[in-house]
Amino acid sequence: MIGMMDATPTKARRHAVLLAGLSLAAILAVTGASLAVDPEEPDMVLAFTSLDSLSLGDEGFVAGVTWMGPDTLAVLQTVPDSVSASGDREVHLVLRDRLGEILLKEEFSGVLDRGLAWDGTFLYSCGDANDGSSILYQIQVDTLQVEEAFDAPGHRPTAMCFDGRYVWLTDRDSGRADRFDPEVKAITRSAVTPGFSPFGVAWDGSNIWVTDSGTGRMYRLSGSRLKWTATVDTESFLFRGQDVHLLHDGGTFWYVLPQERVAVELRFD
Repeated sequence: MIGMMDATPTKARRHAVLLAGLSLAAILAVTGASLAVDPEEPDMVLAFTSLDSLSLGDEGFVAGVTWMGPDTLAVLQTVPDSVSASGDREVHLVLRDRLGEILLKEEFSGVLDRGLAWDGTFLYSCGDANDGSSILYQIQVDTLQVEEAFDAPGHRPTAMCFDGRYVWLTDRDSGRADRFDPEVKAITRSAVTPGFSPFGVAWDGSNIWVTDSGTGRMYRLSGSRLKWTATVDTESFLFRGQDVHLLHDGGTFWYVLPQERVAVELRFD
């Protein structure tokens, strides 16, 4: 028994000396630990420069935003009950030009809640059903009236964009992007996104970009399966714990901090 007691600490000391001489990678291999780095993370890191800004209104916060061509901007505004004229929480869908002039405005309180995309014919946005599920609405542009409604996947879609064929919706609770096909009127594909709380999403003509509220980062996803191909550096973009919208006007990117109600134009260096 005494021999066993003497041998045990000796083995422990030898093991400690062995570990001290190993590299970090070897230690991880011996102990079974792992680095907090996604093995799929690409090496490419991008930077951008802010070019211009555009006001998106003077009340509430931005719950959805999308360009409708080069000169018209659609904004979904949520006005808290503490500042709304009615004393109730209000939701407005507003069409503005680049100078900020309101072209069309419609109240969607109790119907729409978040996200906005334009497919060249219809606007799309999301709302909540009484049972806690989500609804994807298709909206006429000329009248701002609901054309059709569809079941949305998950229960917390956050933002959306149109890639020329499909409408993509981010879902922060499931950590994925879902692809809605307007022709078959159904979700036809889903892809896991980097980070763990995807929010803003935009299509640049070749790639999809996603912001993540949890990591505060912005990611580039490429191909039909949305492979993670690049990350924006933290000096250019880092908004951890904040929901940041993305949009693309056909020429340049913009990002929007909802409570600031300002779209910031950017150019990748």
